[in-house]
Amino acid sequence: MATDQDTAAATDPADAEAAARTPRRRHSKRRYILRRVMAVTLVVLVVLVGFFVVTFIPYVRDSEGEPTEVLLATWGRDHGLGPVVAKAEDFYYAHFNTVQVGGTPTEAATFAGEDPTTPTSPSSKPSGSTKPSTTPTVTPVVAHLNPPQKLVSPASNPLPKEGVWQPVGSEVSGVPAIYVTRVRPDAVHTSVLASVMWVDTKLTKMFYVPGYIEPGGPSPSQGALPKQYWPQVLANFNGGFRIEDSRGGYYYNGTSVAPLVQGRASAVIYKDGSIKLGKWGRDVSMSSNVAVVRQNLDLIIDHGKSKVQDPGSFTWGATTKGETYAWRSAIGIRSDGSILYIGSPGLSAATMADTLVNAGAVRAMVLDMNNWWVAGFYFGHDSAGAPVCHKLDPNIQEGCDRFLNRYKRDSFQVLADPA
Repeated sequence: MATDQDTAAATDPADAEAAARTPRRRHSKRRYILRRVMAVTLVVLVVLVGFFVVTFIPYVRDSEGEPTEVLLATWGRDHGLGPVVAKAEDFYYAHFNTVQVGGTPTEAATFAGEDPTTPTSPSSKPSGSTKPSTTPTVTPVVAHLNPPQKLVSPASNPLPKEGVWQPVGSEVSGVPAIYVTRVRPDAVHTSVLASVMWVDTKLTKMFYVPGYIEPGGPSPSQGALPKQYWPQVLANFNGGFRIEDSRGGYYYNGTSVAPLVQGRASAVIYKDGSIKLGKWGRDVSMSSNVAVVRQNLDLIIDHGKSKVQDPGSFTWGATTKGETYAWRSAIGIRSDGSILYIGSPGLSAATMADTLVNAGAVRAMVLDMNNWWVAGFYFGHDSAGAPVCHKLDPNIQEGCDRFLNRYKRDSFQVLADPA
């Protein structure tokens, strides 16, 4: 039985007050900790937002019309978020920007009204004499290559001129040096046309222009084709991935900007303007005649066969995977030394490589991808010798003088080289 003393102790006002204060202290402590956590979180968020704003401003300042998502992806890759960006792009192409199955292309396979008209050869310019000549004009025969055979369309109902090589742009010594064609890259996505350009390397020379940002190192013309070459330009197209994403190196006119990697796919331009394409250390290597080496991943075609589905021969790298259908580009070389360029939407790595194999490529190297960075153009010239530009694919973003003027990324330029 409880005693009066026990009852008094249990009902002691001091003890009751202490018992009531304990939950309040605990509640106050939890609120204090929560406030501290919220304050620290707010400070971290302010710092992160401030860091993003400060570091993102240069991307906006140096933007040349790129949409916000392109700027954000570039910022992310520059700040260690490359794998996250790649996953986001894979998800985007797989679930949002998908390519239609079946259907008919909205553009034609013809390049109407864009046949070669104005020669770029200095020997073809008027001499200034107006006295009629009684001597018959003899057109000299110049050494040149023949364009590839017609490409067989994977589609069951080919479009008019689909796969047919059509001469475009200015001629060199009276001979077309650039041919183009459009063809379905596969039999499933029949609304897509792949645009392909063929370059006669006996009538042309290659000239490489580094952008003022990519791929780093010297950029003597700030990404522009020097104006003295404008009367000679026949075509130009985009370069490769950013160096940190290319898994390769880069050499420019005596400067090793990034160490060249043995075995990597390499486009090599020599001091005489000739070009070779191959595996570094096997097909191409350093010599005193080398002007430029641009590496980018592994060969997607080797010995005339696609390698993109061979895990022992090809690794895609720190960007979206080759399975997604997106804007893609590549450069290939045929057995006769002529060059191929492909740049189109709706391509997987496999269908891009298959199209180049169809065009006779024996080796090929992937170039840049995504709808803003893939861009190929060819040129005629007006009576004053100024280039008149045409897009290889009508859906290419931005103006088609992109690689003539100051630009942040690198480009390959095709110049007339008359005999």
